[in-house]
Amino acid sequence: MADYALRMNDTKSSPLAERLLQALRPLALDPARPQKQPGMHPHGRQLFSYCCFAAERLARISNEKPLIGIVLSGSKEIWLGDAGQRFEEGDVFVFPHGRAFDVVNVPSETSGIYESLIVEVDHVPDAVRRLGRLPRAPAAGLDLRVPLSEDLVAALSHAAPVLAASGHAALLAEHRLTEVLLLLRNVPAAAWLFDVSLPERVALLVASAPAQRWTAEMLGQALGMGASTLRRQLAGEGTSLRAVLSATRMQLAHDVLARGEGNVTAAVSAAGYASRSHFGRQFRGLYGTSPSVVRQQGSIEQSR
Repeated sequence: MADYALRMNDTKSSPLAERLLQALRPLALDPARPQKQPGMHPHGRQLFSYCCFAAERLARISNEKPLIGIVLSGSKEIWLGDAGQRFEEGDVFVFPHGRAFDVVNVPSETSGIYESLIVEVDHVPDAVRRLGRLPRAPAAGLDLRVPLSEDLVAALSHAAPVLAASGHAALLAEHRLTEVLLLLRNVPAAAWLFDVSLPERVALLVASAPAQRWTAEMLGQALGMGASTLRRQLAGEGTSLRAVLSATRMQLAHDVLARGEGNVTAAVSAAGYASRSHFGRQFRGLYGTSPSVVRQQGSIEQSR
């Protein structure tokens, strides 16, 4: 691990970091364990803390799901080959899933402990996916640091306590985590949280402008690849551009009708179809019923 490849944090002890630490440090306390123990400790279904009392190097660490981490005490280094990044107290970082990293945890000289709070991201809610284009991962190097903002500090401060709760708070916990993900969706370092397939990425672009006459060239340019590469990779995932376009537009139309948010004409427009009759045939072939029936059922559900 070469020192020259280690990215440092240029902003230490910022007021935002201090506010975040004040809000989150108490969550790492476990009343059942007055004496801290090293290792991972669950505080809820998606919330964990990790601590150690001596500097440690952990090789080839990988996770099944992406994580959002906050360093509460000490410092952390994450390495991928010869590229590394250091995080200090109050830093927020993303730990990607499905990739093996080397990790160095160093206890604070003041407290004698390294500690971090970890939020596991089970899935990206539909409310986030449907907003359109997700962030691209950094073009080069290793950049996992999430810049702090007033809104993000507030969202994390509100989300973590609810994630530590149980029972009836599950729905609120998902709402709070969705708020955090919405704030992160344009942050390059957080792109690892939105690790979606190529068909999903195409679908997100189409959903952002369903009436647009999307071509392979236009979509490829937006996704950073050539049109032929786009078609080839979609074929490799068992689908085609035509299939993704059709399925995405039909799903948008179905959602408009099922939520009772518009009539069939609005659904045709949402799907980007010029012909109502063509739309109707495609809709019935896909969902086994007519658009008007789905709209009627959606209106009944909304009125209850």
